[in-house]
Order: sequence, then structure tokens, then C-alpha cells
Amino acid sequence: MNKIPQNAYLTFKYNQSLGRHGWLRLTPAYSVKIVEFVLTKLNYSPQHILEPFSGTGTTELVCANNGIPATAYDVNPFLVWLAKVKTKIYHREILTTFNDVANDIIKNLPYVSPCHYPPIYNIERWWNAKQLNYLARLKNIIFEQKDSCICDLLKIAFCRQIIELSNISFNHISTSFNENNETSDGFTDEIGDLFFLKSCEMISNTLKEQPKAKICIKKQNSLDIPIDMINNYDTVITSPPYPNRISYIRELRPYMYWLDYLKTTSEASELDWKTIGGTWGSATSKLADWKSQTNLLPCGLLEIAEKIAQVSNKSAQLMANYVLKYFDDMALHFQSIFQTIKSGGSIHYIVGNSSFYGYVIPSDLIYKEILSQIGFQNITIVIVRKRNCNKHLYEYCISALKP
Repeated sequence: MNKIPQNAYLTFKYNQSLGRHGWLRLTPAYSVKIVEFVLTKLNYSPQHILEPFSGTGTTELVCANNGIPATAYDVNPFLVWLAKVKTKIYHREILTTFNDVANDIIKNLPYVSPCHYPPIYNIERWWNAKQLNYLARLKNIIFEQKDSCICDLLKIAFCRQIIELSNISFNHISTSFNENNETSDGFTDEIGDLFFLKSCEMISNTLKEQPKAKICIKKQNSLDIPIDMINNYDTVITSPPYPNRISYIRELRPYMYWLDYLKTTSEASELDWKTIGGTWGSATSKLADWKSQTNLLPCGLLEIAEKIAQVSNKSAQLMANYVLKYFDDMALHFQSIFQTIKSGGSIHYIVGNSSFYGYVIPSDLIYKEILSQIGFQNITIVIVRKRNCNKHLYEYCISALKP
């Protein structure tokens, strides 16, 4: 295989300076460039695009900015909220009001009582006492706002504040802490105020250009697309979770706890179990009793899973079950998509392969075989980029047509 570049511009990093796309980062998010590339390669003008794994709303925001109607689903209520706020059309007077309210909040913040801190385990590792008090007061005054549009935009700025003030780093697959954070040690309200107003100014600037199409975003598990949407879409552009057993609420936990989408760790693990590819916390134990729901798993995959199960490691059988569950879930999803998309429509999935105990899981080839069994045709695989975590790992664009 010829050397494939890492192409960082095809990751979330490219989005960080692109208006609303840069509001909040999520490492698994893919680049605006990928969505635009897929759209330019279509040999027809899409009339209604489906994004079944909405995430941070990249696909639907690109569609909205290009005047293409789209519907998006996500099982995570926080991500549904985020995508709705990002793709919303805001009236001009909202911009002036938003900036005025943000300034009033900072003026009144010294006189606001803090709310209760979110039940995040060992929360003092995430923020020190001064930062927690500041965030708790800021949350209280933001949540008191009566205008829902203004409140939502302030919550975006608050989410940016949560990460800016934290001692956490998402540069690895597990959350790490910056124990010697000088910014944390020297924190003052004035520092917090400055960053909050800067975030509000950035958000306000991104609202000057409005989407050209309305987008529908719903909380929905994409293992089963709603029956009323059958034959409603002509194109699917999405990036599902990868089969790497990474919690897809890992980076979202601070947002979700502070914004009251999560109240307990059990809620977090239950949500992760519903997410394809996620088995965080107590959800891991459910793998022991998991049973396949389809007969679509390729023989090659079963053989790899058997090899994983035989590795000398106490978690080997669970990891084998995880791999099988991931592709069984995706098979259920593909069956639902096949029923949903119009005849002649196309699907485009950005996904990576993975490795367990030295055994590479060829996601691209497994996807291709499952899609073929379901009835999709003209299946193509294009390598998008080399990932930087392992010399054997790549991202692919897998496309197919419904006859």
C-alpha cells in the first residue's frame, strides 16, 4: 500500500475556525471537507439528506449552509440539543439582545449565588474551588434567562467555559488531567469574565450568516429508523462510531453533567450502551450475556472474534463479544437504512478500522460484505486518511447504492 498521509484537515481540527462548526470540539467528529467532498461527487442533486449519527451536527450544518434539506438523528439528548442550536435560523435582533444579555450577566455575576455542583466523580480534579464557584454562579444566572434562544446561545458559551477552565485534556483515548495547571492556580473572576465575553462575541459573529435550509433533528436510536420516514431520503452522509470500544460520551460528560443531561454514572453507562461502539462503565458487564440479533455477520469476522476470545487475557471473551456486537448493531442499522432510503439513493459512511490484541478488524471489508448481503450495490471503498494512533489504522469512505 502506498504511503497514506494523516490529513489532519479531514478531522475535527479543520472545523475549529469555521463559524458554528467551531463552537465545541469533539474528537471523533469529522471534517466539513469530507461532507463537501461527498456532495461534489454525487451525480445528482440531493433533495433530502439523512444523517443517522448526528454527533456535533457537521453534516446537517453543511447541508443547511448549502440549502439542502436534511434530517438528523442521535441517541444522545445533549448532541440533539447542540445540533439544533447550531443549525437554527436566528433573527437579527437576537444578535443585539444576546450581546447585551452577556454583558449584563458579567455585571451581575458577583451578586449571584452558586448552584449545586454537578455529581461528577472527584470533581475537584476537574476544576479547583474558585473555578467551581465561578461556574456554578454562571450556570445559575444563565439558566434564569427567559428567552430560550438567548439561553441556548449562552449555554454554548458556558460549555466553552467549562472546558477552558478545566484541568482536563482530551489528547488521548482516556481523559487525563493537567495536575500542574498554572491557569487553574491563578484563576480569578476577571479571567473567567474575559473568556466568557470573548466566547459570546465569537458566537455572535458566527450568527451573522444564516443557514439556507431548515434542518430537522430528533432524538432517535438509529438501529431503527422511524417507519414514517421510509423512502423519504435520497442520500445518507454520516460517520458512525468506530469499533474501538471508546466511550462516545467521554468528552461530553462535563457538558452533560453541568447542563443537567446526566445526574448519575448509571445514566451515563446506560446511554453509552445504546450508542453503537460504546461500552463504558457498567455497560461492559452486559457484553457477557449479549446475543446476536442478525445472521449477517461475515465468516471472516467470526474467525477474528474467535482468535480474540482465545487471547490470554481476562477480558478477551468480552472484547470478542464487543466486536461482534458492534457489527451486529451496524447490520441492524444498515437494514433499517435500506428500508428508509429511496431506490437509486446513495449512502456514504466514514469509518475507521481497529485492532484488538494485535488482530486488525477490517471495518471497511466487513461493512462491504454486510451491505452486499442486505442488497446494496456498487459498493466502493476509498481510504480517507491514515490515523496517527497505529500504523495499521485508517479511515475509509464506504459508499453504496440502493437499486
